[in-house]
Amino acid sequence: MNGFHKRIVIGVEIEAYSIGAADYQIGRRLSRPRPGVSENGERFARDTSIGSEYNSRPFETVRESLFLLKSGLRKYLRNLYGQQHGEPDHNIPLLVGGWTNRFAGAHLHLSVANEELTRPRARSLAAHLHDNIPLLIAMGANSPVWDKKITAKASNRLLRGTDTYFEALKRGELTSKDTREMVYSPGRKRKPATLELRVLDSNIPEFIVAAVCVTKAVALGWLRRKGAPNPIHNQEDYIQARFDAGTRGMKCRLPWDGEWIPARKYLDRFLWEYRDEFEEMDVPSEVYDIFKLLKRGYNGAKIIHNAALIARQEHPQTWQRRFAKRYSIGLEDLLSGNSLEYFTDALKVKLPNIDSVYLGRKGASVDA
Repeated sequence: MNGFHKRIVIGVEIEAYSIGAADYQIGRRLSRPRPGVSENGERFARDTSIGSEYNSRPFETVRESLFLLKSGLRKYLRNLYGQQHGEPDHNIPLLVGGWTNRFAGAHLHLSVANEELTRPRARSLAAHLHDNIPLLIAMGANSPVWDKKITAKASNRLLRGTDTYFEALKRGELTSKDTREMVYSPGRKRKPATLELRVLDSNIPEFIVAAVCVTKAVALGWLRRKGAPNPIHNQEDYIQARFDAGTRGMKCRLPWDGEWIPARKYLDRFLWEYRDEFEEMDVPSEVYDIFKLLKRGYNGAKIIHNAALIARQEHPQTWQRRFAKRYSIGLEDLLSGNSLEYFTDALKVKLPNIDSVYLGRKGASVDA
């Protein structure tokens, strides 16, 4: 395997709500790891809006990204470490895009190894990414709860926060204004220039890494001057696709070469067009399982919606605390190296069978 795929370097910011370890109250209290456990290039910060923000070390490979995100977020789970007597109760991150009336996102920062990402180059890359932002929104939607109410929307964050925090761009447009869906950040002495993608909801590592795979595949195709397979020049189509993805997640319809098709078919066509890039990236099997779940219509929003609904049906007065306790248990399992099924089992959510789901075949569909 050659090292071409390492030329696209990505860093991730993940904003998070908090769950009190003692009372299981969901809020915006600051979560912090035990002092001294962070690695070089990793940062645990305070976000003025939501509370906590995790900044990963930049990574070159997909396998590295899954490991770094899990090991980094695991450091918030202070009960796993020896604690000093009298240390106050800690907070556990709740990785969702919305819960009260604040937005929590996952931002991807792209740079090119051994090359300055100039503004013209970044604008060219942004045009390629623009075509697939509706797919990324559908994959990354994870805010079905808003103002402590369970809704039928996949991403309340996208639907409510676009104009304020990540305004849609036209294809080929790019600025450094931090309220746009993609932002160009010029380099400085210790940080390279980056292109930031801001549309993803906060989420668990598996779904973020699936979005990383899509983003990296597009960037690798762009880097080798591969033509964009599905340019969306019609801004009305783009806005409609964006809205439908935020509303219905992976149940939405997206435009491909002028044809509006189900998101699962769009995903197949994308994987087919970028099959060489995916093979080159050496994507772990557990991430391919996420793509199969996405094809079944299951994203983070579906899991959180079902888990919250189950907790509310059991006891309407305490459903948020029940959900929070189960989420805390599931997150510890997930960040300790266990599979997504451990996480969803803790939430009492049953995942669909994916044994007969095939990916990336030209014209493929779910064979079940």
